[in-house]
Amino acid sequence: MTKQMKVSDVIGTSKKKAFKTARFNFKCDEFSTEVEVKTERMNSKKILPYEEYEQDKQGRRVVKKLVGYNRGEAKYFLARQNEKGKWVADYDKPAEGDIEKVVLDTRTGKVAKKDTLKGLWFSKCVREGVLSEWLIEDTYTLWTEDNCDQMLKVYQYLKDNNLVGVYKYNPNGTAYNAFLVPQAVDGVHFRLLLQVARVKTNKPDIAPTMTIQGARERESEKNRIAQDGVMSALEEV
Repeated sequence: MTKQMKVSDVIGTSKKKAFKTARFNFKCDEFSTEVEVKTERMNSKKILPYEEYEQDKQGRRVVKKLVGYNRGEAKYFLARQNEKGKWVADYDKPAEGDIEKVVLDTRTGKVAKKDTLKGLWFSKCVREGVLSEWLIEDTYTLWTEDNCDQMLKVYQYLKDNNLVGVYKYNPNGTAYNAFLVPQAVDGVHFRLLLQVARVKTNKPDIAPTMTIQGARERESEKNRIAQDGVMSALEEV
């Protein structure tokens, strides 16, 4: 009997899977393992709990557009949401007065003026394991040609105490948490890396997680089957 084909068998599916599959292996002195896993890139823009936009002095959201010929002149218009929920310019309602950049906390609904003060400010030192709780978006390297000895003191302190420095870093108008990480190079050189992040990843709703209890139960069942064999619901003949 010929299998009846579906439309998707011919044209495929338009929606692509966000994840890829791979073989994961790990080895250490105590054990080794190899399993099939799914991999997915974590996008900070999708999980960032803040939305940045511009508004007028009355607190109304505005959108900047280029109007006129030859790319035109930049002008602001009051914003409205279209049928897809996207904020677009209402060309019948030009915005007047001063415009400011703001940040909306999507969890609380609070709106605050965006911090655009550029610079690098030290905050504190924390254990190096904290890095695993953050989604690192970019990495910078810091160096000096005239004060290497001073930088070496910082490097040595962080290295000896298993610490990273915490800074507030605003390179281009967007503020980040920045972690100062010591790195040895070829045994005789060193560098200080500045890894920047805005979003914590140690939250269940950020990305798929694995349940500890479920993993233990599956491992226990796997060991039982290996020891006792596969059970059947049918009695043996």
